[in-house]
Amino acid sequence: MADNFLRDLKQTLDNCIFELDSIHSLFCNNPETDFTRDRKITFSDTCHFLIQLQSKSLPNEVMDYFGHTINAPTASAYIQQRQKILTEGWEFLFHLFVHESLPFQHSLYRGYRLLACDGSDVNICRNPSDDETFIQEGQKGYNMIHINALYDLLNHTYCDFTIQGKKKLHERKALNCMVDRYDSTPAIFIADRGFESFNVFAHMIHSNQKFIIRMKDISSNGILSNYNLPDCEFEKYIETTLTRRHTKETRNNPDIYTILPSRTDFDYLDENCQYYKINFRIVRFQLDNGSYICVATNLPEDEFALEELRQLYRMRWGQETSFRELKYTIGLINFHSRKKEFIIQEIYARMILYNFCELATNHAVVTTKENTKHAYKINFATAVNICRAYLRNGGDEIEMMLLIQRHLTPVRFDRTYPRQLRAKRNRDFMYRAA
Repeated sequence: MADNFLRDLKQTLDNCIFELDSIHSLFCNNPETDFTRDRKITFSDTCHFLIQLQSKSLPNEVMDYFGHTINAPTASAYIQQRQKILTEGWEFLFHLFVHESLPFQHSLYRGYRLLACDGSDVNICRNPSDDETFIQEGQKGYNMIHINALYDLLNHTYCDFTIQGKKKLHERKALNCMVDRYDSTPAIFIADRGFESFNVFAHMIHSNQKFIIRMKDISSNGILSNYNLPDCEFEKYIETTLTRRHTKETRNNPDIYTILPSRTDFDYLDENCQYYKINFRIVRFQLDNGSYICVATNLPEDEFALEELRQLYRMRWGQETSFRELKYTIGLINFHSRKKEFIIQEIYARMILYNFCELATNHAVVTTKENTKHAYKINFATAVNICRAYLRNGGDEIEMMLLIQRHLTPVRFDRTYPRQLRAKRNRDFMYRAA
């Protein structure tokens, strides 16, 4: 029932915050004193408030949440409470909510979760002293972080992410970290060619997960340039032994051995393991414009044919759409602090809100008249506004779900637009909505 779903989803989030509150001393700067006195803003209020933040200035946000009264706490009081919580506390809350909300996510593909891996840049306030995020470009330079995320393409939720400074970016390392700690339903990881690496393939295989990762084409300087492959559509299995040893045997048998340079990351070669066998499947297919795409996969050929791999890889674009909604609809780019630690807290809170709103939206039923010109879907921007109001004020669950289902937007397929490449910066505090 729709009423039970929304109520149970909110109760799940409340329970996660309550569980974090019960052990909050583990995630405080001063465990003996933080959140031990009675104040207007409790630990639970601190968490709920940050999750429900919009794009307004912090004083206006505080008054919206706590009431427009003379007894409402100040923005300074909230900041003092917020800075008591370590970033690890928000990381714990995000992963706890992801785990506890799994019963609300039922969409699988042949028993697998389809997890796309990609990243997105986010500008933060300028701070030249931050070596990880500051990039010297032009006269002033700028600061930027990079969010690497695993996105469930069928349930439209983020199941994991890592944050790196743009100056110290290492996307493949971030993906390996997320793969190693993934312990849920078997998944098919789908990624773009920036993640092509023997090390990534090995981490996937070692974790007993499936993958579809785009590779540089046969004429490029990628892995496939070392093999004699035809310039057409094909399927081929590559089996090689990875090593760092430069011996007569390894140099004279390139069909058997692949010598990895010392600068190339590979986590499974050390003094105890000098040879590592790896095999995977290469599929090359042609696009409508005549160009070719190569992907590496360990999915069996008898179960996943070439055309099906093509369709699965195309589904990866759903994550690009999710980043747009996360930044502009949820408000990820509208931070309420200059401190990097506070910014990371807000990213975790935004991810939790995004997952909550997507789960509620996915459960809504789209009903339209017959013979309409377009297919329709739930208007996600309106659904986010309704979910925020429900989290803050409660209300009748049936009415809230019917309200979400009432606001639709047409789906226009096969529309393409040129990508607008322009410099972006963080949203200044002086230009926030009232």
